[in-house]
Amino acid sequence: MSLGLVVVGEGHAAVIERGGEFRTVLGPGRHFVVPFADRVRARFDLGEQILSAPPRPVEAGDGQEILIGFEVVFAVTDPRLATYEISNPAIAIEQLARTALRQEAGLTTAERAVTAPGDLHRTVWTVLHDTTGRWGITTKELEIAVHPPAAPGTPSTAQEWY
Repeated sequence: MSLGLVVVGEGHAAVIERGGEFRTVLGPGRHFVVPFADRVRARFDLGEQILSAPPRPVEAGDGQEILIGFEVVFAVTDPRLATYEISNPAIAIEQLARTALRQEAGLTTAERAVTAPGDLHRTVWTVLHDTTGRWGITTKELEIAVHPPAAPGTPSTAQEWY
């Protein structure tokens, strides 16, 4: 912001505050604001964003470990809510999805989780869709990859490459 001019790129939005309180959301273009009184609190890309989480071990209900990774496609639909309801949308979505996956995996067996990941997908999708809507974010896609852990003595992927 220079001398009261705020430039917002195409497909982006800026949340403006005055005196520490919400004032408005600016869309694409050049906007004049009151210098030293208004400030840009946050900027958002309104396009689709992809969040990839690598597989991590999760304990299934039968005590066996499985590896679960996921990919979420989301978009900010309400910059005001995304600013004030949650501090970092990407981290919050990842933590929410991991928590939901851990809870749901704990209710099923490792074999069922690997052979029929649809139950995990349905539960996590419902949690993500319902919760992120209150944050001004739309969850568009969710892909879950469930794998049994490597057998003992089998080199992991990282060990094979190095």
